[in-house]
Order: sequence, then structure tokens, then C-alpha cells
Amino acid sequence: MSFNSSTYVNFVSAASAAQERLFLQYLGHRSDFDIIIIGSGIGGGVLGDDLAERLGKQKRILVLEAGSFLYPTHVYNVCRFPNASLAKHFGCGTFWQSGNEQSQNYIGEQPQLNFGGRSIFWSGLIPSIQGWELEFFPDRVRQDLQSGLLARAGETMNESRSMGATAQAIVSKLRQSPLAQDFSIQETPRALHQPYLTSEGVPSDQFFTEPTGVFNTAELLINQAGLTPGVNHGDGPGLQLLLNHFVEDVQNADSNRFELVTRNSLTGQIRNFNAGTVVLAGGSIESPKLLRRSSLFPWLPDGVKSLVGRGLTDHPTSNEITTFVTNIGSVPIPKDSHAKIVFYSRGLRDSQNQIRYPFNVEMNINHEYWHLRENDPKERDSGGATSNGNSGASRVDIKFSFGNCLDNTNEVLPAPPFGYVPQVNFRNLKWMDHLAQSRFPAVAGWQKSYDEIWARCTTPPVASACRTGQGMTDPSSRNQLWTRICALSAHSIFMSAICR
Repeated sequence: MSFNSSTYVNFVSAASAAQERLFLQYLGHRSDFDIIIIGSGIGGGVLGDDLAERLGKQKRILVLEAGSFLYPTHVYNVCRFPNASLAKHFGCGTFWQSGNEQSQNYIGEQPQLNFGGRSIFWSGLIPSIQGWELEFFPDRVRQDLQSGLLARAGETMNESRSMGATAQAIVSKLRQSPLAQDFSIQETPRALHQPYLTSEGVPSDQFFTEPTGVFNTAELLINQAGLTPGVNHGDGPGLQLLLNHFVEDVQNADSNRFELVTRNSLTGQIRNFNAGTVVLAGGSIESPKLLRRSSLFPWLPDGVKSLVGRGLTDHPTSNEITTFVTNIGSVPIPKDSHAKIVFYSRGLRDSQNQIRYPFNVEMNINHEYWHLRENDPKERDSGGATSNGNSGASRVDIKFSFGNCLDNTNEVLPAPPFGYVPQVNFRNLKWMDHLAQSRFPAVAGWQKSYDEIWARCTTPPVASACRTGQGMTDPSSRNQLWTRICALSAHSIFMSAICR
């Protein structure tokens, strides 16, 4: 069996005249490179751009992408459609799973395979890892992150500085509330370039009025490649891009080099490339799949083989709870203002040495106004994104995100012989059992029953209602309702605190 354009359901394999006129793909005859990067998303795209800037005059660098050109930039830089909705239109069936949304193991999303990868669909949020969370990272990784890599990552992705005066006033007000004892309250960093603001969020000497958009690797790589027809035919040093080339196999070659067998998804033709360094950046599912089916896999140490495809990470969040407000304390919230605020848990411990609040909180105000992409002023409130009758109140969404450790039961299983669509086991983030029995004990030291967890997250009246609510004696009902109950209850706590 060989890969073709119908191997993955909903996979887009198409040549684009728009892409051909925008940037030049690799047209050279040479198959040898110094570095080959497989994947053009957040990992591969950022690495390709960085290597091109540092080594492009001496080294031959090739970025291979299995998918096609869909957009030249992030979807938020193109239209107002929600990124998650557009992402679902391009999700590919690269794996299968048993069960459904009601099952204990289930992923509700599918990956996108295209130029720029997930980076053209992501939300652009880059919250910082807190010190207490870093305690669960391997020593070397933690040290590297604390020594400056986290800051460099923010700079690379054009970390935003402020959403304006309203957002700053809200943060200042919330820091005066009791919540500030347990949470560090900040504007949520986003990968949104703001060259007109200083690091303090005030206008710089040079003020650019046009928005520069959400960070994505499609733009990053296009800028490196240069506008067609370009000046580089590809047989010299520099960065080259090649789309619609699916990597079938990675083989050991002579002289400490690797041979890559690729298949053109448009024509079905095979073409081989070789390099001294090969980087797998196809994503958390595609990269282990490629490594497992590659000829070099049997040569890997047994300790490495057993880790391939295991330890997929997740970041469980509660459902959003929405309300409408006109002010937070003395701070007015105009209907046309916007803010995104994060409450980072300080990781403070109680008398039993357990972390009091092992979760962070996201607070979004009029989230549809984050991006200046309203081409038609008359359609500004279409769809009721921020409308609430004629009250003029602003929309506020609150949800909770929970800390996480690597989970080796989240894994990509081996595909059948000559197959490309393996089974994936992944915990359903809507189920409470694993959160209560494994994640909270590992991250926070909690050994609490469901009722004790609810009591920590809820006000007494709500906790009582949850314990006596209809259907709560059924374990499946308990798991299905957990995230919504937690969010609703904690929403009561937060709204009572911030509205004082």
C-alpha cells in the first residue's frame, strides 16, 4: 500500500495558481541537503525560518510539507469566522478511535495537514508556564525554560503587550480583589504583533496604525522564500519549500546521512532526498507514525522504541460560562471594548502541603473584537457575538484550564502493516475520573473525593446542589457534567469577587 490523496479522509491535495504566483517551490534537480525539516507548522516553520536566517548562506535547507497551500496567513488575518470553526472544515482523518464523545477515551478534534499546519488555525494564545508547574518538568527542560527559552519563544511569536486602556484598568481592579492572593492576574499574552507598543503597553515613538496580524508560520516561510519568480533556482544554499510531498520512509544512508522517500500527492511520483540532519516536525501524531513505519525504526534503542507515540499531552479546560456585564466594580466595560485576562495560580500550598488551586482561569471580554477584521460596520454585531438585547452590556466568558503531566496512556498505537491510519487512545477531557484520581494527585498532591473537589471549587450552595442534583449518583452522569458544574460553580466565586 502506498500513500495517495484519498488515504486520509478530508485531506486537501491540490495545486494552487495563487500559491505559484506568491512564492516559488523547490525546482532544483539536486536531492542532497544539509538539513531537511518534515512539516511546516509551529515546530517546522519556526525552525526553518531560524535556520535560514542563521545558516542560509552556507547550508541547504529543505522544508517538506505533505499538505497543500490553503491560506497565505492566519485565518483571523483573512476573515471574522472563528478559527475553531474553520479548523474543523480542514480536519483530516489521520487516525481512528473507538467510542464517541460519551466515552472515557475520545479526541474531539482532528489535525490539519496543510502549509503552515495548525499555526494558521490556532487561537494565538501563549500563556506562560508558572513556576509551580515547571516543578513537574524534567530538570534539563525546566532549567532551559527558566534560563530564557520561554522569553525567547514569546519574542519569536510576536508576543502581544496590551489590548488597551480598558484591559489595563480591568487588570488593575482585579488585582485589588481577594483573588490576587491566590492568582497572578495579567493580560493574556497572545501571538499578535504590536510593534507600536513598548513592553509596558504604551505607544512607542513609531506608531503603526495597521494591525500586523496573528503569528503563523505560513507567512514566516513565505517571507523567507520570497515572491515568485524569485532569484534562487534551488541548487545553491538557502531555504527551499516543497509542498504536497508526503514522506513515506526515512532510511539510514551512507556517510552518516539519511535518505527520505517522498511521494507527490498530486502525481503519485516518488522522489528521494538525503540530508545529514533530518527533523521530524509533522506534529504529535504524524511524527511518531512516520518514525514507526520508517526503515530506521528497528535500529533505535529499545528504550526509545517504547516511548514513540506515547505521552501525548492535553490541556483540559472547562466549558465556557457566559454572562453580560456593564462594569467590574468602578471600571466601566463599554460594549465595543475587549480584553483577555488570565488568572495564573500562584501554586500556594495549604496546611497539608497541597496546592490550593491547581488550575488557571481565562476571562474573555467581547472576544469577537480581539481582531480588527470587521470589513462591514453594519455587520458588526451579526450573530449576537456581543449583543444582549438593547442593554449594551459586554459579553464575559470564563473557563478553567487544569495543570497536566505527561500521560503515557495517551498514545498513537502502531498502524497495521503498510497502513497509515492507526488507532489512537486519548482520554476524554470531559471525564472527571482521571482528573480526580491521577492528575490532581500528581500536580497538586490532592487525595480528594469528588465532593471535596467540588467543595474547593464551589460556593457552598452550589456544591450542595451538585451533590443532591438529579442523576449525580450515576458515574457516567457525574463525569459528563463535571466540567460544566465546575465552571458554573467557580464562575459564581469569581463573579462575586470581581464585582465588589
